[in-house]
Amino acid sequence: MFFLSPYAKGAENLFLYKGTFSRSIELKELYKFKETKNPSNKLKNLMRLTNQTEKELLKILSLKVDVPVKTSSKLMNSKIGEVFLGRLSKIIHPNKISNKELSIKAIRSGILISSFNNNQKINLIDFFKEYPNKNIAIDLNALSKTLKKIESLKELIEFYSNSPFKKLKDGRSST
Repeated sequence: MFFLSPYAKGAENLFLYKGTFSRSIELKELYKFKETKNPSNKLKNLMRLTNQTEKELLKILSLKVDVPVKTSSKLMNSKIGEVFLGRLSKIIHPNKISNKELSIKAIRSGILISSFNNNQKINLIDFFKEYPNKNIAIDLNALSKTLKKIESLKELIEFYSNSPFKKLKDGRSST
């Protein structure tokens, strides 16, 4: 008989793809690096191969974004949110699974649960901890471009939170 766990375990392994280059690393190495600021030899090699400095990687791992749960949930379930998540699912998805719908649900879950568990703020590490798949694939080229645009997402969420669409914000709209 097959039993499903009611709780999906967070990610454990990160598979990095950059063109024809691919490597994997256990997420606990990233967690440890973020805490100690001392990269493992494998992480040092990955940083060298991807032209990433320790300082840049620490900044990426530590960047916190305000993500109010209620507003973000509504935004991610709107048409514009679906478009955003669809694009993001091409960058971050369960490794070796190219199902857009599944990827969108996993990203939405990782964002909302990590926001809920971390005082409505998330960073990449929080997101990975709550991503409901053991193995995450990331397209490094696309991720780099996306991280540069993260500030615009923050601005979109702030606009949505402070917008004149009070009915939407308060959940009284039928949209």
